Amino acid sequence: MQQEKKPTISIKKIFYSCTIILGLGFVISFVLSCSNNKDKEIKVEKPSYQDPDKRTSEISKGSKTSWDEIDNPAKDGWSSEKLASIASEGLKEVRKSIQGESNNKIEETLSSNIIFTDFHEQKLKKTFESEDFVIWSQPKIQQEINSGKNNFLDLIKRNYAYESDIIKTNFKVVSVNKVAPGFITKVLSSISFLSSEQLVDERSQWEVHWDNASLQKPKITKIEIHDLERTKRKSSKNIFSDCTESLLSSNDSYQDQISKGINYWLDRLPAHAMLNRFGTPGIAIGDINSDGLEDLYLCQEPGLPNKLFIQKDDGTLDDQSAKFGLDWLEDSRSSLIIDLDNDGHRDIAVAMFGFVLIAKNQGFDKGFQIVKIIPTSESTSSLAAADFDLDGRLDIYVCCYAPNKASDPEESLVMGGASRRFIYHDDNNGPKNYMLKNVTTSDGKISFKDVTEEVGLNKNNNRWSFAASWEDFDNDGDPDLYVANDYGKNNLYQNELGSFQDITENQGVEDSASGMSVSWGDYNLDGRMDLYISNMFSSAGTRITNQKKFKPTTNPKIKNRFKRFARGNTLFNNTTGGFTDDSIASGVTMGRWAWGSKFIDFNNDGWEDIVIANGYLTSDDDNTGDL
Repeated sequence: MQQEKKPTISIKKIFYSCTIILGLGFVISFVLSCSNNKDKEIKVEKPSYQDPDKRTSEISKGSKTSWDEIDNPAKDGWSSEKLASIASEGLKEVRKSIQGESNNKIEETLSSNIIFTDFHEQKLKKTFESEDFVIWSQPKIQQEINSGKNNFLDLIKRNYAYESDIIKTNFKVVSVNKVAPGFITKVLSSISFLSSEQLVDERSQWEVHWDNASLQKPKITKIEIHDLERTKRKSSKNIFSDCTESLLSSNDSYQDQISKGINYWLDRLPAHAMLNRFGTPGIAIGDINSDGLEDLYLCQEPGLPNKLFIQKDDGTLDDQSAKFGLDWLEDSRSSLIIDLDNDGHRDIAVAMFGFVLIAKNQGFDKGFQIVKIIPTSESTSSLAAADFDLDGRLDIYVCCYAPNKASDPEESLVMGGASRRFIYHDDNNGPKNYMLKNVTTSDGKISFKDVTEEVGLNKNNNRWSFAASWEDFDNDGDPDLYVANDYGKNNLYQNELGSFQDITENQGVEDSASGMSVSWGDYNLDGRMDLYISNMFSSAGTRITNQKKFKPTTNPKIKNRFKRFARGNTLFNNTTGGFTDDSIASGVTMGRWAWGSKFIDFNNDGWEDIVIANGYLTSDDDNTGDL
């Protein structure tokens, strides 16, 4: 089975095409045009085969079949996906009505005797209030039931008739079950209203019943609304403001490089860089010139100079990359601004393609001198620093993502794990990560030693690692290490006097999924650091992996692992008896395609909140919003 979505990516003169194949039973494909001409209509005979890989190959070669024919799950035997598509079309009409758009089709979408969960804002229960926010939740008992098409439309008018400049509504179909003669869909609902005066955000789960699965346009007969939560800002002032342009626009590099975005640079950079990590350089913040102000270092793709922005007294940022000697052109993924020789000046470590570069800060405005080039796996992804052996010097853990095959011509045009033979849900053919011990001498000569094997961190050290984070989770005085891995199990290494044990399985924190970041924080204020991991949420993956025909002969334990891949982010509560998975109970799984996350008390109320950076492809017709 395959489900494909053709994103609308406005990129010209791209000379390659590629396909990411995900192991959730669906395929995300995109073809980048090799000319300035508009896309031409693809016309050819319909292929007789049903093999998704052959279809993908056909598309890549310049193809013969229309997208609608290829993206037809019903012909692959997945009627549930066809019903999900039909349901999404019907829910579009409900969305239009909520958003106040002209809509004559809503009458055709709703059964005249539709039964639904009714609610009034004034009857919702207030569950939280602060200086900035108030939150109401739907009572779990004595829910009001109503019926009739006109009454349902009245519910929409009564609850969503806000004076708003922007109204956004999104429905995600996460499950489909046939119940003859119709079917039932579970839907995640997100409705937001933004104006100069207020922001209202509502999240809930809908169980939507449809009358006849054999019809092209079945009608909605019943809507049950569960777990409704409505949040309203009390004031119109912004919590966060986009100050990028005001802080950076005085620099030529802002217009020439940074403001153009990844789409502009994709057809101007070496091909191996685009297909190896696809736009994942990181940033670091730290006081470079010891003036008490935090500065910004920005890693870049190969061929583009890395950027150092020094903060001025008025808060604006001045590009001084060349002056400090940090404008390297190498493929850079991650950096740390840290004092490696304890001289009071912060040095810099940068993860580049095949090595980690160490440069010494010569003090104040004197710039940097490269002192070490430490070979690693080709595909470095991130760095994490801590004094793991408590000797007073900061050590560096290096995460590496893909095996050393970027130089192989046959592999160079495929991203991520799709290029290799590997087990999607439990891959163990990744590169080695590195534990670099800081052995800087007393006279300040910065040096590192690879102690990965020596300290016990080479166990289960063959996975596709995106990120790592240090924290003393067991409160014994030394930092422990958690590593987030793509395509399978993560690692928790417990530190005992500079020697590590992999205790992941015993602690129940493997979180086998698409681990892309990790953050520690005491979210429940019990004195123990808890764990939040970014993964991928997929409505399509959730639907497919829960169908009976999905891998019917596979061991149930393995099938559950595949289901886990689509669930989203994870919150582990650190208790006296170990960790417990509180993700679903806390409502923090749906972070979309989450690359990074961080515990942060953004409103200074003493409780740590979570910020998630997400996204992947931008498409006007991507109704799932998963990417």
